[in-house]
Amino acid sequence: MACQSAEANGGPQPPRGLINGWIGDQIEDREELGNPLTNVEDSTLREECRQLSQQCKVPYEQLINAAEVAKHRYDYYSSSKDALAGISSPDGPPLALKVTLSLEDKKALVAERERLFSGRGMLIIIWTVSLAAFLQGHVQSSINAGSLFAETVGITEPRLINLTASGSNYTFDFVQDAINGINNGIYNDTYLDAFIPENGTYYRANQTEKIPQGLNMTGVGVTSIAKWQLGGMNAIPFLTAAFPGAPLSLPVNYCFGRRGALGISALLIIASSLGSAFASTWQQVLGARIVGGIAMGIKAVSAPILASETAVGYWRGSTILAWQLWVACGIMIGFVVNLVIASATNVLDTVPSHIYHITNGSDPEIMDPFSRSDYKARYLAFQLILGAPLVPSILLLIALCFCYESPRFYMRPGTPNYNLERAFEILRKVRKNELQATRDFFLIWWSIKTSAAKQEAKQYSSKAGQVNEKNRDEDVDSGLTYMSRIGVVLKLSARQFRPLFNQRHLRNALLSSCTVALAQQLCGINVFAFYSNELFSNYGVQKSMGYSFGFGGVNFFFALLAMRSIDIIGRRRWLLSTLPMMSAFLMASAIAYSVEGTTVTERGAQASESIAGIVFIYLFAAAYSPGLGPIPFTLASESFPLSNREAGASVAISINLLFAGILTILIPSINREFKIEGTLGFFAGMNVVAFILVWLFVEETKRLPLEELEKVYDNPKLDFAKYQLFTRLPYHMKRVISCFGDVEKPESFDEIVLRRRRGARDPADTSDDDVPQRSGTN
Repeated sequence: MACQSAEANGGPQPPRGLINGWIGDQIEDREELGNPLTNVEDSTLREECRQLSQQCKVPYEQLINAAEVAKHRYDYYSSSKDALAGISSPDGPPLALKVTLSLEDKKALVAERERLFSGRGMLIIIWTVSLAAFLQGHVQSSINAGSLFAETVGITEPRLINLTASGSNYTFDFVQDAINGINNGIYNDTYLDAFIPENGTYYRANQTEKIPQGLNMTGVGVTSIAKWQLGGMNAIPFLTAAFPGAPLSLPVNYCFGRRGALGISALLIIASSLGSAFASTWQQVLGARIVGGIAMGIKAVSAPILASETAVGYWRGSTILAWQLWVACGIMIGFVVNLVIASATNVLDTVPSHIYHITNGSDPEIMDPFSRSDYKARYLAFQLILGAPLVPSILLLIALCFCYESPRFYMRPGTPNYNLERAFEILRKVRKNELQATRDFFLIWWSIKTSAAKQEAKQYSSKAGQVNEKNRDEDVDSGLTYMSRIGVVLKLSARQFRPLFNQRHLRNALLSSCTVALAQQLCGINVFAFYSNELFSNYGVQKSMGYSFGFGGVNFFFALLAMRSIDIIGRRRWLLSTLPMMSAFLMASAIAYSVEGTTVTERGAQASESIAGIVFIYLFAAAYSPGLGPIPFTLASESFPLSNREAGASVAISINLLFAGILTILIPSINREFKIEGTLGFFAGMNVVAFILVWLFVEETKRLPLEELEKVYDNPKLDFAKYQLFTRLPYHMKRVISCFGDVEKPESFDEIVLRRRRGARDPADTSDDDVPQRSGTN
C-alpha cells in the first residue's frame, strides 16, 4: 500500500511533494524481490522462532513478533507512517496486522527508511571505517608527493648537457633527446644542476651566468631507467595489496574479525611509515612499501565489509560510501599536510638534483649529496611526508577500541567465533530499538540457515548417499592445537574461493563486482590520484601540490552527492549517468592541452600548461566522485553471501588494486610516448568501454538485504545482457527519436524475474515480445 498524503486528495503537489513521492516510489519498488519471508507459512515461522529461542536467550514472543514485522515490513512501515502523520487510509489497513506497535516502534520503522544513520550505535562504526579510509587516502597522497623527492633515495641518472657562449655569458643547452623524449613526460628532465669546482658554485638549468670558458659541466635528470624504478617503487604497495594483501584478509578475518583485521593493518602501516621515513635508498623504500601494501589490501577488504554488514539495508550504499568519501578526504588532507611539510622544510622552491664534481676534461665524480643544504631539506621533507600516515594509523587503533564487531562475524556457523548472544547484543547497540534489532537478528539467522542447508545439500554424496562429514571434523579439530587451527583456517579460507566459479549466483556477483572494479581503473582516475604532483610538476612544487589539493577537494566534496542518492537512484544508474560525462570531460581536457601548446616555466621546463585542461580534469573528478568512486567497493562488499563474502570481495578488490599497480608502472611510459593530451584521450576512450561493460553486465543492488542479493544474481547473465540490448536499447532509441515523447515503458528486469518465480508465462515465449528468452547458460 502506498502511503497517502494530503496532497494526494486534490490539487497539484508542490515540488517538495513531487520529490518525496518519487523517493517513495524508489523505496517501494523492490519490496517483493527482497523479502525472504514473503512465501513462508506462519506455522513455519513459529517453529523457526522456537528453534532460535532455544539457541539464544531472546524470548520466543519477541522473536515471533519481529518475524511477523519482517514478513510484512512494508505494511508495518506504511501503517506507521500514516499513523504518525495522522492520516487514515480510505481502504483501511492492507491486512489484519498481528503486532501492535508502540509509538517508539513506529518512529523507528519510519526513521530507518527515511533517515540516514537513524541508529546512534552506527556512528562509531562509520567513524572507524572513515578513519580506515582516510588512512588509505593519506598513504596514497604520501606516495604521490614522495615522487617529487625521488632523487633523495637515489632514483637519478647523469645526463650530459652542453654550454653555448653568448659573449661572456653561458646558458645551458639541453640535449635534444631530453627535450623531445622525456621532458614532455610526467617526470621533468630539466631539473639539472651543474657544479663548478674552481669557484665552488653551482648553476641551475636555463640560468644565464658568467662562467669561465673551457669547462664542461654535467647535470643530473630522471631518465628512462629511473622512471621504471620510480614506477616500481610507487606501484609495489598496490601490487602487494592485490596479492597477497587482499587474499590474506580471509584468514585474518576468520581469526580476528573485521575489527581485528583493521587493527593489524594499522600496525603494519605504522611499521611501513617508519621504515619508509628512515630509508636511505629506493630499495629500502620498496621493502617498507611491501609491508604497507599488504596492510592496504587487508584494510580495503575488511573496512567496507564491516560497514555493509552493520548497516541498515535501506541505506547500505550510503554507509559503505564512507569508505570512498574518506579515501578522497585522506587524499585531500594528505596534500595539505604535504604542502605544510614542504613549506616548513623550505623546499617549495627547490628542484631535485645531485651535485657532480667536474674537472676540466674529466669524467664526473659524484660528491656527498648532503653537502648541499637544500638537498638535506628535501630529504627531510621526504622523510616527513612518508612518515605522516603514522598519525591516522594511531587514531584508527584508538577508534577500534570503541568500535563494535560485525554481528555476522559471530553468526557464521562452524567457526570458533560462533556466538548468537553476542551478535544480538551488537545489533541492539547499532539499531534504534529492540524490535529492529530482533527483526534483523532473525532475518540474518534465517538467511544463513537457508544458505547452509543449500550448501549441505550440495555436499550430499551422489555415490554413498551420505553427507560429507569432512568439514565438520575439521571444524571440531580447529581448536585442539594452534597449528591445527592455522591449517583449518587456511583450508576454510581457500574453500571460499571454489564456489565463486561454479555457482551461478556467485559467478554473476563476481563478474559484476569485478567489472566495476576494472572500470574504475579504466576510467583513468588514478593517473591523477597517484601522479597529479608529477603531472603538474612543471609548475613548481608549490603549484603542483596546490593543483593536487584542488583535485582531492573536488573528489571529496562531489562524493557527497552520492550520500543517500546511491540508495535511491541506485548504483547502476549513477554509473551509467556519470561515465559518459567523464569521457567527454577527459576528451575536452585533451583537446585543450593540444590546442594551447607549451609554455616555459620558471625552471626552463617545457610544459603544456592549460588552465582549460585543468578545469576539465576537475570536472572529470566531479563526475567520477558520486559514481565510479564509491560503487566498486560497495558492490564488492555487498554482493556475496556471508559464506563467501571475504573471498568474493578480495577477488574484486584485488582486480582493482592489481590494475592500479600496473597503471602506476605504465603511466610514466604512456605519458612519455603519447604526451599528456594523448594520455587523456586514451582514457576518454576507456571510459566508453567501461560504460558498455557496466550497461551489459552490472545489475542493480539497491535497497535489498545483504542475504537477499542472491535473488538479483541468480539469473542468467546472458538474459540480463539480452534484455539490455533487445528491450532497453530500443526503448531509449524510440524515446530519442520521439524527442522524449510518450513511449510505452517495458517491464523492468525485476518484474520479469518475479513473474517467472510466480510461475507466470514468460513473455519471451511469444515472438512479438521484446523480452529475451530465458537461457540456461550464463
